[in-house]
Amino acid sequence: MASFAVPPMKHLVRAVAVQRLSNRHSAETCPSRPAQASRKPSDLKKRMEELRHIPDFPLIYPDFLQSPVWNRRNKLKEELEHQDMLERRMNIDIPEFYVGSVLAVTTSEKYLGSKEHRFVGICIRREKQGLHHQFTLRNVIEGIGVEVMYDLYNPTIKKIETLRLEKRLDNNLDYLVDALPEYSTFDFHMEPVAHPAGAPVPINPVKVKLRSPPWSRRWELYPYKGIENAWAEATPYFKRKFHKTKVL
Repeated sequence: MASFAVPPMKHLVRAVAVQRLSNRHSAETCPSRPAQASRKPSDLKKRMEELRHIPDFPLIYPDFLQSPVWNRRNKLKEELEHQDMLERRMNIDIPEFYVGSVLAVTTSEKYLGSKEHRFVGICIRREKQGLHHQFTLRNVIEGIGVEVMYDLYNPTIKKIETLRLEKRLDNNLDYLVDALPEYSTFDFHMEPVAHPAGAPVPINPVKVKLRSPPWSRRWELYPYKGIENAWAEATPYFKRKFHKTKVL
């Protein structure tokens, strides 16, 4: 039976819980100066620095990265957001997943009879940082493509399951909207595939075939590796326009 490794974020969440309990105990022992009593040196920041030096940290936890816009960075805001994010992770298990992994997300819906809604799909996008981090799942249901965007720290999310842990050749799979349906079709009763502990995350080298133009974007101009011969599928009109247009 395959064993699962405990991710580094699990240890960090436990460290936060232990630190809070120790701070409460220190405040009770010194009621005259509770603020100073709780200012004991902690290994939490050191642990955070150690996790940031993990080579795959930006890929595993993109929600803990700083904003790419440098003048929008605020240390106090980031620290408060990270505390809220760690508290949320103490209440729900957020597994490791990447763009290209197949997930199942269960949310609470008060207007449904079962009060729960479960959606299965492939992760095509992860964006934003901090509490605003979002991920999008895509699936084809009865011939219609359905994309659902979730806030990772939305309190209505009850469970996140990684049914198949893998990566793709690209970090953005928006081109699946113009690809053939079989690349985005997944069974809602799909059984989870166990990933061996310590094994590297596999990279799925599949290259999707696009439908005939017109497309939602001119995919032949993007440097995506997961599209099979997009230039050959482009129409002659767009090929002529390509040579007249300056491509950034």
